[in-house]
Formats: sequence, C-alpha cells, structure tokens
Amino acid sequence: MPETKKIFDEVASHYDWLNTLFSLGIHKLWRKKLAEELRDAKYNLDIATGTAEVAIEIAKKYPATKTVGIDPSMNMLRIAKKKIKDLDLRGKIALVSAAAESLPFAEKQFNSVTIAFGIRNTVDYELSLREMRRVLRENGKLLILEFAIPKNPVFKPIYMFYFRVLMPLVGSIYGRGKEYRYLAESAAAFPQRKNFIRHLENAGFRDCQYSELTMGVVALYRATR
Repeated sequence: MPETKKIFDEVASHYDWLNTLFSLGIHKLWRKKLAEELRDAKYNLDIATGTAEVAIEIAKKYPATKTVGIDPSMNMLRIAKKKIKDLDLRGKIALVSAAAESLPFAEKQFNSVTIAFGIRNTVDYELSLREMRRVLRENGKLLILEFAIPKNPVFKPIYMFYFRVLMPLVGSIYGRGKEYRYLAESAAAFPQRKNFIRHLENAGFRDCQYSELTMGVVALYRATR
C-alpha cells in the first residue's frame, strides 16, 4: 500500500479542483449533508480534514461551532490555512498535523467527530475508530462520509469503469495517475455498508446506521458514543 501521506502531499495542489471535476460538483452537496447533521455540536473534530472543506462548511452553517481539523499532510494543511484566512474563519477553525490512529487530544473532548473520504486511508480502521470514540463526549456523534460501490446492476459497471479507469486517466494528465489509481482501488476495497457498521460496533459505538447518497456511490455513516 502506498504511503497515503505522501500521496496526499503530491495531489494537494490539484485536489479541490479534481474533486469537483470527478464528482461533477456533487461532493459539495455531500459535505453539506454531513454538516446538516451537526446542529447541536459546539466543538467538532474533523479528521483527515485535507483542504478543510468540511470544516469550512460547518463554520459557515453553524458560526457558533468550533472545529479542529487534523491531517497528516502538511501540503493539504497549507492550502487549508490559506482558505481559512481568506474566508476570515481563523477564529472558528484550528488546524493540527496529526493522524487518526493517534489523536493528540484528551478523552471526551469533542461533541462530535467528522471524517469525509478519509477513513479508508487510515492504517487501521478500528484503531482509528476507537481513538475517535475516546475523544468524544458521552452521547457524542460520529459522522463518516465514504465512497461506496453502487448496488444497481446497470449503474455499477459504468461507475466502476469511471472510478477505476477514467479517474486515473484524468489524474495522469497532471502526472498523478498512480496516486488516483490507488485512491480508486482503496475505495473499492473498503468494507461496504453493513460490513463497516460491524467495525463501528467493534470499536464500541452504538446506534450505528448508514444512508446512501447519489445512487449509492457514497454512504453517510452515523454512530454515537
């Protein structure tokens, strides 16, 4: 498995633009859907924050909510820092270089934890989930956005061709074909739906459930400490 930190450092400069291209802009709606779930959260941890798209969406929607965004990629965090400064959100979002497997925070520190398209890139799903549970307060909410494989027998092969062939091909135009091939493969290998629910339950979460977005290409997982 390639070192994901290195991959995201290398794709950082094109990451936001290619996300918009590959998802036809729908990724913004997915993140809005995630943010809508955080109405009562006052202190949120956004893991694998990348260029801070989720943290920014939360700050815009809920000005009273403070978010700490963490990511192991310094290049991603540099871009995130500039975006936060340009949007004058520095008082609402703080950035920390850290990984999901070893969160540098005290127990029961956050009301909620979010992670969008990052859990599949952790070294150990359950270790990361246990860390998320550790830093959540009692009854705190975990929200995870992750790619899923569509179930529709007609749409599925079309989507998989796009995901496994066209995405890396477009990425290769920017000299990043290998990186986007890995990202596509990691999404295809990720535990799907009920299988991932079992990982959440094994990590100690309760009330675990999921819903599908955009014909099942993305799943939104919800769990409670």
